[in-house]
Amino acid sequence: MDRQLPDACLQKCNYNAYTKDALSRMYFKQDACPLEAMRELQFCAAQGGDHRECCVRNGITTTLAGQKCLTFCDQRPGRVTQLDMSYIPCFDRFENMKQCFWNDITRFRSRRR
Repeated sequence: MDRQLPDACLQKCNYNAYTKDALSRMYFKQDACPLEAMRELQFCAAQGGDHRECCVRNGITTTLAGQKCLTFCDQRPGRVTQLDMSYIPCFDRFENMKQCFWNDITRFRSRRR
C-alpha cells in the first residue's frame, strides 16, 4: 500500500500469491494488475535489496536471457529497467529468485532477535 499499488495488485503482495503464473498473466495483460506494477511488487518482495549473489547460486542466469535475469534480483532503489519480451525466460527461474528474497529476509530477521 505504501508503494501506491492499484487495488488489483494488493493480493499479490505476499509470497504465496506472487508467482510465476501471476507475473505471466500480468506480462500478457491477462490480469487486472498492470505490468507497470511489477516493478513495485518486485521491489517489495526483494525488500529493496541486492540478491544477485544468491540468484547466481540458484541458477537464475541459466535461461536464454542469461545475465539479464539478474535485473530482477537487484532491487536497490533507483534501478529501473524497461522490460521487454527478452525477459520472459527469466520467469522460468522465478521461484528460485523468490527463494533468495525469502532466505535473505528470514536471515536478517533472525539476526535482529
